Amino acid sequence: MTEALLRLFRRVAAQLGPEVADALVRAARAWLTDPANAANRQRLVTTLADISRKAGGVTAALATTAAAGVQRYRRSVGSWERELMGARYAILQLPSGPERAAALEAYLGLTDAAPGAMAGAKDRTRAQREVLVALEMEARMLASEALGPGERQAALAANARAHAAVAAALGTPMSATSADDVGAP
Repeated sequence: MTEALLRLFRRVAAQLGPEVADALVRAARAWLTDPANAANRQRLVTTLADISRKAGGVTAALATTAAAGVQRYRRSVGSWERELMGARYAILQLPSGPERAAALEAYLGLTDAAPGAMAGAKDRTRAQREVLVALEMEARMLASEALGPGERQAALAANARAHAAVAAALGTPMSATSADDVGAP
């Protein structure tokens, strides 16, 4: 879903201008952060419908398809992790500028969504551990990726906040990959 929104952002920026593209980024980030929030979902769907009306052609079709995807989207830990990695990869593939900034915003929104990624899980303890491991792996990747200093700092700060929030959610030790506390009462 994130990739579709980033592709759409490029078309919207070129066809409708930076103001409309910025509105899409804001609505998409709010929704990516909390896809279960009905108000955020509706705001993004409305933004996509407005884009579809204004743009026409392929951009309208992409916006309509994205709106349908947003409406039926259900997040799991696995889908969240794949989207997070895909968003990080998208940042690296784009030159500096508004498209790269939009990709970074998507990445930050997905990172902020880490606590919600385990919300619908049947086994919340397992989901929490999976999210913590994913965040730890992302932190390692962020340290070595070709990100700008501001990008790296923002991504690592978001990762640290998300990690702390997820760890606090069920009282799990701060390191999901540490065996020190496994089996402890």
